[in-house]
Amino acid sequence: MSVDEKVGQLFVYASTARFMNEGSADYRELARQVRDNHVGGILWYLVSDVYETAFLNRKLQALARTPLLVAADLEAGPGMRFRDTTYWPWPMAVAATGDPSLAEREGRIVAEEARAIGVNQIYAPVADVNIDPENPVINVRSFGEDPQDVARFVAAFVRGVQSQGVLATAKHFPGHGDTETDSHRSLPVAKATRSRLESVELVPFRAAIAAGVASIMTAHLAVPALDATPAPPRSGAKQENPYTKDVLEVSLNATVPASLSPAITEGLLRGDLGFSGLVVTDALDMGGIQDHFDPAEAAVRAVLAGADQLPKSQNIDQAIAGVKAAVASGRISRERLDGAVGRILAAKTRAHAGSTPDGPDPERIFRTLDSPDHRAVAEEIARRSLTLVREEPGALPIARSRRVAHVVVSDQLRFSEDLSDELRARLAREPVTYRVDPASSEADVSEILSGVAAADEVVVSLFARFQSGKGWIGLPAVGRSA
Repeated sequence: MSVDEKVGQLFVYASTARFMNEGSADYRELARQVRDNHVGGILWYLVSDVYETAFLNRKLQALARTPLLVAADLEAGPGMRFRDTTYWPWPMAVAATGDPSLAEREGRIVAEEARAIGVNQIYAPVADVNIDPENPVINVRSFGEDPQDVARFVAAFVRGVQSQGVLATAKHFPGHGDTETDSHRSLPVAKATRSRLESVELVPFRAAIAAGVASIMTAHLAVPALDATPAPPRSGAKQENPYTKDVLEVSLNATVPASLSPAITEGLLRGDLGFSGLVVTDALDMGGIQDHFDPAEAAVRAVLAGADQLPKSQNIDQAIAGVKAAVASGRISRERLDGAVGRILAAKTRAHAGSTPDGPDPERIFRTLDSPDHRAVAEEIARRSLTLVREEPGALPIARSRRVAHVVVSDQLRFSEDLSDELRARLAREPVTYRVDPASSEADVSEILSGVAAADEVVVSLFARFQSGKGWIGLPAVGRSA
């Protein structure tokens, strides 16, 4: 390989897979990245289409001189990224079953479906220990708050995924669970000591490594206890950070993030933990990076820190040019570049073993994706995840003859009607459903309180979900007051 080809292998280009004409700007850009920039990987993100993804994977693999690693975030199953497939329960629900074998079965199915459409690297499982209940970005993406439990489920999911020849990726090293800042918006600062990290955050990552995980994703997370090097604020970041258009949340006291820290990536992960596989940074267009480094400097620092794969640069052409210049000047040594490329090529050999030269088979997709057997496992996890925390004597089960008021408190203007439908189906009397959402007023709440007074039972459903870049998680203020 030439130096240009080697540098290109480090980069993962992100796009959304939907129908695109071969003459469209989107397809021409995909082809350019593979053919001219020699990118080593493709990341399908947001919501893509199943057959379009498979078709594009075939086209792009045919264009690539070196086979591509094709990735997707499938923490909650294929439905998280692909339309018309099952959106599986989040990891916290999987752990609520108490059965790691379900995580292994899920991993096996998710990988089988991913491989069927040409995805051979999964950015999952989340190995973060979510010990802060107000964490706005990890939360239910984590298997829970107990390090040993998280470790068991992480290892099981890794085994399931990699049993199908797909690469699993444990994330977000060294642990994003104890933060109240979303790294999409700005750079979080973890205040944990080294001893606390050893007893909590690092436990699931050690388990993932012991299970043979192929890749680990490093976090845009400052950890002063591990690296006290300051992360300088970047001029103009406010205009470029898409998550903080109104208020810039640059942490002036932040230190260099783990993703760009040699002490954390090379020293802790590779040295102390003995990890020899692929190191992948979190997306390089996130606010935690953009607020401090331009695309070229972020990419160069990531490579110097010990990263092998660089996904979703804010400006991939600038980033590639920056790494090429750093190699030419000697800032990035040829040895460092060759080491990263060697690991990437080894991972590609592993991920493409057994793959057909022609790419995904439409008939296999038709038989495999979202099959009744696969859906049944997702339904089993959802059913077994239901947890009764506390019960007043005689409260459950609710008698069919009771008059029920169903109060839905949601942080969204839209919510699922599934529970209301179930109540209608199971009760002799039609339940009355009320809703409280961000558009509701105190007057609406007063009216609801008057209405539920006539009910024998009141069922309150709380819907609060994390959303990347939102910056907070919780119920609307009017709902909390209710």
